[in-house]
Amino acid sequence: MRFRRSELAAAVLGAAAWTATEYGLHRFAMHEMRGKGLASVEHLKHHADVTYFSPASKKLLSAAGTTAVAWPAASAVAGRRWATAFTTGMIATYFGYEVAHRRIHTHPPRNAYGRWARRSHLHHHFGAPMRNHGVTSPVWDKVFGTYQEPGVVTVPKRMAPVWLLDEAGEVHPELAGDYRVKSGRSRDAAQAEQDRADAFANLAPA
Repeated sequence: MRFRRSELAAAVLGAAAWTATEYGLHRFAMHEMRGKGLASVEHLKHHADVTYFSPASKKLLSAAGTTAVAWPAASAVAGRRWATAFTTGMIATYFGYEVAHRRIHTHPPRNAYGRWARRSHLHHHFGAPMRNHGVTSPVWDKVFGTYQEPGVVTVPKRMAPVWLLDEAGEVHPELAGDYRVKSGRSRDAAQAEQDRADAFANLAPA
């Protein structure tokens, strides 16, 4: 029984470790690198076009890379079975993050946590790309001083999530306290190129 509790604790610790990894990768490997390296290129392409998500093959490669680092390190510290539980918790939470991140862009909030996650993450996209790196948790942003309260999030209409606007192109009334949209040029080739340049410079889209 004690060993099973130890494995459960290892899995929980692995899940918590993912939130720190998520923050570190998002801040340093994706944004600070400004397009140097695959992770940064893929992520900043998503900032330039929020409908773009890295293909599953690249996400699996990322999970494999994380496992290749986490399991040997944990095994050296606490043994193979503990390391397996720790890494399982970490990778499971990583896949949970992938689902949560996609749903932020594709589905409206359903509860208080979903409301916070969308406001915080869309503020990161459209207000302050070097703030709010934690997608699933604000803990590490608050620890390292990179969290910023979103306030009312201003979203360029060309980048608005499908769930935000009604058929007339206006913010749904129940979401109007959290968001407003600003009009601008339609997303033609010139605007797409400008959006990419802004994303790779860590600037919010105009």
